[in-house]
Amino acid sequence: MKQSHRLRMLILAGFFASMGVALKHFAIQTAEFRLSFYDIPLFLGGMFLGPLFGLMIGFAVDWVYVLTSPWAFSFNFFTLSAMTWGFLGGLFFFLPKKLNMVKLSVIIIITSVIAFTFNSIQLYIMYNTGMFAVLPVRIIAMILKWPLQIYVISMIYNRVMFHSPLTLLHDKQ
Repeated sequence: MKQSHRLRMLILAGFFASMGVALKHFAIQTAEFRLSFYDIPLFLGGMFLGPLFGLMIGFAVDWVYVLTSPWAFSFNFFTLSAMTWGFLGGLFFFLPKKLNMVKLSVIIIITSVIAFTFNSIQLYIMYNTGMFAVLPVRIIAMILKWPLQIYVISMIYNRVMFHSPLTLLHDKQ
Protein backbone atom coordinates (compact mmCIF):
# COMPACT_ATOMS: atom_id res chain seq x y z
CA MET A 1 0.00 0.00 0.00
CA LYS A 2 2.87 2.38 0.77
CA GLN A 3 4.34 1.94 -2.72
CA SER A 4 1.04 2.81 -4.39
CA HIS A 5 0.87 5.96 -2.24
CA ARG A 6 4.39 7.01 -3.32
CA LEU A 7 3.55 6.26 -6.93
CA ARG A 8 0.39 8.37 -6.72
CA MET A 9 2.39 11.28 -5.29
CA LEU A 10 5.06 10.98 -8.02
CA ILE A 11 2.40 10.87 -10.73
CA LEU A 12 0.72 13.96 -9.28
CA ALA A 13 4.08 15.75 -9.07
CA GLY A 14 4.67 14.95 -12.73
CA PHE A 15 1.20 16.18 -13.58
CA PHE A 16 1.73 19.52 -11.82
CA ALA A 17 5.19 19.88 -13.36
CA SER A 18 3.87 19.22 -16.87
CA MET A 19 1.10 21.79 -16.35
CA GLY A 20 3.71 24.30 -15.17
CA VAL A 21 5.94 23.67 -18.18
CA ALA A 22 3.03 24.04 -20.59
CA LEU A 23 1.87 27.28 -18.98
CA LYS A 24 5.43 28.64 -18.92
CA HIS A 25 5.76 28.01 -22.65
CA PHE A 26 2.36 29.59 -23.42
CA ALA A 27 3.32 32.96 -22.00
CA ILE A 28 3.49 36.48 -23.30
CA GLN A 29 7.23 36.95 -23.29
CA THR A 30 10.06 39.24 -24.28
CA ALA A 31 13.68 39.09 -23.18
CA GLU A 32 12.96 41.12 -20.03
CA PHE A 33 9.27 40.39 -19.36
CA ARG A 34 7.04 37.33 -19.14
CA LEU A 35 3.36 37.21 -18.30
CA SER A 36 2.56 33.64 -17.37
CA PHE A 37 0.45 31.62 -14.98
CA TYR A 38 2.86 28.69 -14.57
CA ASP A 39 3.05 29.51 -10.87
CA ILE A 40 -0.51 28.27 -10.24
CA PRO A 41 0.24 24.55 -10.74
CA LEU A 42 3.47 24.98 -8.74
CA PHE A 43 1.56 26.43 -5.80
CA LEU A 44 -1.15 23.76 -6.09
CA GLY A 45 1.51 21.04 -6.28
CA GLY A 46 2.93 22.26 -2.99
CA MET A 47 -0.54 22.42 -1.46
CA PHE A 48 -1.41 18.85 -2.44
CA LEU A 49 1.98 17.18 -2.03
CA GLY A 50 3.86 19.25 0.55
CA PRO A 51 6.79 21.69 0.52
CA LEU A 52 9.47 19.17 -0.49
CA PHE A 53 7.52 18.02 -3.52
CA GLY A 54 6.71 21.68 -4.23
CA LEU A 55 10.44 22.46 -4.34
CA MET A 56 11.06 19.54 -6.67
CA ILE A 57 8.16 20.49 -8.94
CA GLY A 58 9.44 24.07 -9.21
CA PHE A 59 12.94 22.84 -9.97
CA ALA A 60 11.66 20.36 -12.58
CA VAL A 61 9.52 22.98 -14.31
CA ASP A 62 12.41 25.40 -14.60
CA TRP A 63 14.85 22.75 -15.80
CA VAL A 64 12.50 21.39 -18.45
CA TYR A 65 12.00 24.99 -19.54
CA VAL A 66 15.80 25.48 -19.67
CA LEU A 67 16.09 22.42 -21.90
CA THR A 68 13.28 23.38 -24.26
CA SER A 69 13.27 27.17 -24.53
CA PRO A 70 15.66 29.48 -26.35
CA TRP A 71 15.00 32.13 -23.68
CA ALA A 72 16.24 30.11 -20.73
CA PHE A 73 19.63 29.13 -19.40
CA SER A 74 21.02 27.10 -16.49
CA PHE A 75 20.30 27.32 -12.76
CA ASN A 76 19.85 30.86 -11.53
CA PHE A 77 17.47 33.06 -9.55
CA PHE A 78 14.65 32.24 -11.98
CA THR A 79 14.92 28.64 -10.78
CA LEU A 80 14.74 29.80 -7.15
CA SER A 81 11.67 31.84 -8.06
CA ALA A 82 9.87 28.78 -9.45
CA MET A 83 10.90 26.70 -6.45
CA THR A 84 9.54 29.38 -4.10
CA TRP A 85 6.02 28.98 -5.48
CA GLY A 86 5.94 25.24 -4.82
CA PHE A 87 7.68 25.44 -1.46
CA LEU A 88 5.54 28.17 0.11
CA GLY A 89 2.34 26.63 -1.23
CA GLY A 90 3.25 23.43 0.58
CA LEU A 91 4.66 25.10 3.67
CA PHE A 92 1.52 27.06 4.47
CA PHE A 93 -1.27 25.01 2.88
CA PHE A 94 -0.35 21.33 2.86
CA LEU A 95 -3.84 19.82 2.59
CA PRO A 96 -5.85 21.90 5.05
CA LYS A 97 -9.41 20.73 5.55
CA LYS A 98 -10.78 24.20 4.77
CA LEU A 99 -9.01 26.91 2.83
CA ASN A 100 -8.75 30.27 4.60
CA MET A 101 -9.09 32.89 1.84
CA VAL A 102 -7.41 35.70 3.79
CA LYS A 103 -4.40 33.52 4.56
CA LEU A 104 -4.31 32.31 0.94
CA SER A 105 -4.39 35.89 -0.34
CA VAL A 106 -1.60 37.01 1.99
CA ILE A 107 0.63 34.03 1.19
CA ILE A 108 0.12 34.41 -2.57
CA ILE A 109 1.03 38.10 -2.35
CA ILE A 110 4.11 37.36 -0.21
CA THR A 111 5.18 34.51 -2.49
CA SER A 112 4.66 36.70 -5.53
CA VAL A 113 6.82 39.47 -4.05
CA ILE A 114 9.59 37.01 -3.13
CA ALA A 115 9.51 35.45 -6.61
CA PHE A 116 9.44 38.94 -8.15
CA THR A 117 12.53 39.85 -6.13
CA PHE A 118 14.41 36.73 -7.28
CA ASN A 119 13.44 37.45 -10.88
CA SER A 120 14.49 41.10 -10.55
CA ILE A 121 17.89 40.09 -9.15
CA GLN A 122 18.43 37.74 -12.09
CA LEU A 123 17.32 40.40 -14.58
CA TYR A 124 19.73 42.86 -12.96
CA ILE A 125 22.56 40.33 -13.30
CA MET A 126 21.65 39.83 -16.96
CA TYR A 127 20.82 43.40 -18.04
CA ASN A 128 22.31 45.60 -15.31
CA THR A 129 20.39 48.86 -14.91
CA GLY A 130 18.44 48.23 -18.13
CA MET A 131 16.06 46.02 -16.17
CA PHE A 132 14.68 49.12 -14.46
CA ALA A 133 13.02 50.17 -17.75
CA VAL A 134 10.48 47.33 -17.53
CA LEU A 135 10.16 47.34 -13.73
CA PRO A 136 6.91 49.39 -13.65
CA VAL A 137 5.25 47.07 -16.18
CA ARG A 138 6.39 44.01 -14.22
CA ILE A 139 5.02 45.45 -10.96
CA ILE A 140 1.65 46.24 -12.56
CA ALA A 141 1.48 42.74 -14.10
CA MET A 142 2.29 41.15 -10.73
CA ILE A 143 -0.45 43.12 -8.97
CA LEU A 144 -3.01 42.41 -11.69
CA LYS A 145 -2.29 38.67 -11.47
CA TRP A 146 -3.07 38.45 -7.74
CA PRO A 147 -6.90 38.28 -7.93
CA LEU A 148 -6.79 35.72 -10.73
CA GLN A 149 -4.20 33.57 -8.94
CA ILE A 150 -6.17 33.65 -5.69
CA TYR A 151 -9.44 32.79 -7.42
CA VAL A 152 -8.06 29.99 -9.60
CA ILE A 153 -6.04 28.37 -6.80
CA SER A 154 -8.96 28.44 -4.36
CA MET A 155 -11.43 27.19 -6.95
CA ILE A 156 -9.23 24.30 -8.10
CA TYR A 157 -8.26 23.38 -4.54
CA ASN A 158 -11.84 23.34 -3.27
CA ARG A 159 -13.16 21.37 -6.24
CA VAL A 160 -10.35 18.82 -6.22
CA MET A 161 -10.23 18.34 -2.44
CA PHE A 162 -13.91 17.71 -1.99
CA HIS A 163 -14.59 15.76 -5.17
CA SER A 164 -11.65 13.40 -5.51
CA PRO A 165 -9.66 10.75 -3.67
CA LEU A 166 -6.80 13.24 -3.19
CA THR A 167 -8.09 13.80 0.31
CA LEU A 168 -6.72 10.35 1.09
CA LEU A 169 -3.17 11.65 0.55
CA HIS A 170 -3.33 13.63 3.76
CA ASP A 171 -4.55 10.70 5.83
CA LYS A 172 -1.71 8.44 4.66
CA GLN A 173 1.08 10.87 5.57
